[in-house]
Amino acid sequence: MHKSTYKHLSFAIICLIIAFTLTSCNKKDGSGDNKKTESEFIKTDASGQKVTLKMVPKVGDKFRYKMTAKTFSTEKSPATQNEDITSEQTMTYYYTQEVAEVNASGYITYKMRYDSIMIVEKAMSKDSTLTQTYNSNVKDSVSTKLDFVQYNALAGQEFKFRISPKGEIAEVIELEAIHDKIFKALGDTLNAEDKAKIKESMGSEALKSIIQNQYQKFPETDVYKDSTWTFSNETNLSVFPIKNILSYKLKDIKTEKNTIIEIEATLGIEFISKEEKQMGMTIKLMNEEAGGKGTVSFDLTKGCVVKKETNTNINMDLKLSAKGQSANSKQTLKTNLTVELL
Repeated sequence: MHKSTYKHLSFAIICLIIAFTLTSCNKKDGSGDNKKTESEFIKTDASGQKVTLKMVPKVGDKFRYKMTAKTFSTEKSPATQNEDITSEQTMTYYYTQEVAEVNASGYITYKMRYDSIMIVEKAMSKDSTLTQTYNSNVKDSVSTKLDFVQYNALAGQEFKFRISPKGEIAEVIELEAIHDKIFKALGDTLNAEDKAKIKESMGSEALKSIIQNQYQKFPETDVYKDSTWTFSNETNLSVFPIKNILSYKLKDIKTEKNTIIEIEATLGIEFISKEEKQMGMTIKLMNEEAGGKGTVSFDLTKGCVVKKETNTNINMDLKLSAKGQSANSKQTLKTNLTVELL
């Protein structure tokens, strides 16, 4: 199995995990009665207004999304012959979600389908620019290349996921048809080990990570205006284990036709380790700057985000050592994630 089969999915997961966990919904009302009273979400006491944050869509509600994830990275190291190499990637997803079930505990089962996927990649150096474009709607796109097989399998194929009323993905299910489409595209010549790797790269846990980043996780307790709540998770940035600290502040509460809240988001990144070994090489983080910000408008009445944008900015100065020799490396990564109503 060619390693590049998994390259883009892994890269997308890493970039999106570093971003913020927020979501979006369609402007149109679903088929269910979504009218909620203000008192269901908002209470007032001696300390001021407080809000119960939860997702309460109805069976039959349909939401359509456009999500755009942009990354811009640079590297200067021995691997690039100490020249500046710049990479740009824009991934645009159009997808549909429909509420299939809401159980007694408030957990929501969605049917989900990526209607189209578009990817534009550029790699630029001093002397050349290489561009590659993928569009799931274009028959003669670069769809036969191994790098994009998983996107062809994902586009147009329905699957399901379950999410708590507090916005946490519980599981992703019914992925067998997606796996079978990848197997067929690769000629049905895969051994058991290759198939297991594909199921892992396009499995429940991998897609959970991607879908989770489209959703806003809410705290268990009510939130007062101008108060904050935080979540944290551990992952990897390059070779380094990191801790993402996501902080949210309830900036405003609007109660016109619907109950809408405005949230301000801040991302802090802590490096758990600043020295790692890989393939006989010691990689030491000498200097770093990492963090991000975002905003989100969430419609509690419909149970979805109205508008959101998040940005991250990461700069790392590295020292590479092996066999008594050393060299320096400089890497930067900028991401922009937007979700728009259709």
